[in-house]
Amino acid sequence: MTEPFQSDPYLRNRYGIAERRSPKWLAAAIAFAVIGGAWLIWSANHFSNPEIRSTLISFREVDAKSIEIRYSVEIKNPNSEVICRLSARDYGLNIVGQIDDPIPKGVTNTTRIVQIPTRLAAVNAKIESCTTI
Repeated sequence: MTEPFQSDPYLRNRYGIAERRSPKWLAAAIAFAVIGGAWLIWSANHFSNPEIRSTLISFREVDAKSIEIRYSVEIKNPNSEVICRLSARDYGLNIVGQIDDPIPKGVTNTTRIVQIPTRLAAVNAKIESCTTI
């Protein structure tokens, strides 16, 4: 048995029973989800595959005035020249030595060993940045 107000438009209007429609916010929520999802996929892909990827492998103190750093660099575009800025730090994390290491064109994957001259004894070394020229 059906309810009497289901088929009578007068009773539906009198008691405020609206027609079954999707909510107004549903279209905006779907549009927001599609645009936001597309942006999340793009940003995850873009930032997980950078143009230049550098990885610190190791460092060792050579003497009180220099430290040696070993690192690898992966470059997507072999036609670009890359410069990596390397720094040496003391116990208080102050920069005591810094050098720019140029990587020539035509290299896509390389491991470099560079000695950084310092003004004081260094305890660690770091790859500050790698950028194209």
